[in-house]
Amino acid sequence: MTTLRRTVSTAQDLLLLALPHGGQLTARRNAWAGMSDAATRARGRRDADIAMDQAVTCAQYAGQAQRAQ
Repeated sequence: MTTLRRTVSTAQDLLLLALPHGGQLTARRNAWAGMSDAATRARGRRDADIAMDQAVTCAQYAGQAQRAQ
């Protein structure tokens, strides 16, 4: 599947470069893909940050509960 996707993508790139304005379309597609990847990574970092904050808060409460006993 990955090999087929690469082959199709390469064929599209070559076709777009041969057509008028093809380079601009390729640049736009690459920019959009880069933006999407960056947004996905940012969402992952946010989710990891929230999870870490929750884990720290939970550990702090557990420590306070142990000391209270």
